[in-house]
Amino acid sequence: MSRTSFLILLSGFILAGTLGLARADVYRWVGKDGVVHYSDQWVPGAKLVMRTSGSLRAGSSAAALRGIAGESKAADHQIRQAADERTVQAKEAKLQAERCKSAKATYQRLIYARRLFTTGKHGQRHYLSGAQADAARAKALATMNRLCAAHSG
Repeated sequence: MSRTSFLILLSGFILAGTLGLARADVYRWVGKDGVVHYSDQWVPGAKLVMRTSGSLRAGSSAAALRGIAGESKAADHQIRQAADERTVQAKEAKLQAERCKSAKATYQRLIYARRLFTTGKHGQRHYLSGAQADAARAKALATMNRLCAAHSG
């Protein structure tokens, strides 16, 4: 075997050996912005997607891996809990906006109505006096201000 062939063969074995040493576990996680990330380093919430070999790396133990798995589950729980809180806040804001819109519609209806009335149990109308109509409008205005101020602030 010539010297050049020997050096090429030796270089190939060295390269193959270093490639085997360079392999590492691969972790996957989703960031706060929803982007999927991959790394050879574990971060809270990351899931192991590929292991370098079936055996554990030198210096690690099954207890350490269980601890990491527990931290990952805790981080996943915190992420889910934060998402649930945002969902609840969004639903509350939507409900508050609907209440504000309803209060505005009621106030507008009372302002533009020529005469206000209540309906009795047999369907008969009882018209409000001017003072009673003003009080109903003032009450509707206060309700609208309270609901819409809570909606905007």
